[in-house]
Amino acid sequence: MEPMHFVLNCTHFSNLPDDHAKVGVTSLRDVVLIVEPSIVIRGGTAALVCSRDMQGVQLYSVKWYRGNHEFYRYTPNEVPDTRVFGLPGIIVDMNRSNGTQVLLRKLDLGLAGNFTCEVTAESPSFATQVATKFIDVIALPPSGPVLKADKDRYQPGEVLQANCTSSPAKPAANLTIFINEEALRSSEMSLHPTDNGLYWTNVKADIKVTQDLFIGGRLRVACLASVYEVYRSSANLDFFTPETDPRPERITHNDACSAKCFRSWLVVLFIFLLPMVMGQDFDAPEHEYEDYDEIYTKHPFESLVGG
Repeated sequence: MEPMHFVLNCTHFSNLPDDHAKVGVTSLRDVVLIVEPSIVIRGGTAALVCSRDMQGVQLYSVKWYRGNHEFYRYTPNEVPDTRVFGLPGIIVDMNRSNGTQVLLRKLDLGLAGNFTCEVTAESPSFATQVATKFIDVIALPPSGPVLKADKDRYQPGEVLQANCTSSPAKPAANLTIFINEEALRSSEMSLHPTDNGLYWTNVKADIKVTQDLFIGGRLRVACLASVYEVYRSSANLDFFTPETDPRPERITHNDACSAKCFRSWLVVLFIFLLPMVMGQDFDAPEHEYEDYDEIYTKHPFESLVGG
């Protein structure tokens, strides 16, 4: 008997429908974690939104992590469908959290780090994808920078020594010295820790004073403190040339009044003595005396008693 030969023709498998070719392959894709805001001021709120494209596959669960520690889970086929796992510092707003987003309140500095959402599709594949974002929790300076100089005024040729200090913050505030709105690049900033984990900064600058620095008679030194793009505060010092520097009055009000009063009394004395000098026949018009008494004599008395 001749042996039988079988020829397997596989060409017809290439014509299977696309749906058959996808059997066993998950459609879960494009898992993205969106954090708003990504920089949170201490005590603030952050919304973590887990976006994904399920492509028709049923959702099995969404889990949320801080580092390697799970703190929130959404499982639509369980009752209740949400669970919170205790993690120090994590406060979940349950009224505004679901299978798509988690709202965290009152974040503290220690929670800064990586946050992850993990999405798992239904059986039979149980395919899983994760997305991670870094959330920074910062402490802003409680007050603006303090700017000081070693003197109140300067002449061309002298050296102006400026010192700027920031309030404690985390991260430390960045300090920049400006001379007439132009940043001074030669100054170096020093960093100093505090007992509560914050940092204050200090910058010093030596500026050679020249005549052309007095723009419009004024030299302005400024210090700008900034933390990322969420905090900016500045302090200014203005110095003037001798020609424009404000000066106190050389003659006080009392001195000026005394001189005027003395001259007024001389006039009064002269008027009253004039008839005696000229003789009893002198008869000045009466209205002139009245005018004089009304206009002149009242003011010297008021000046003498402070009126």
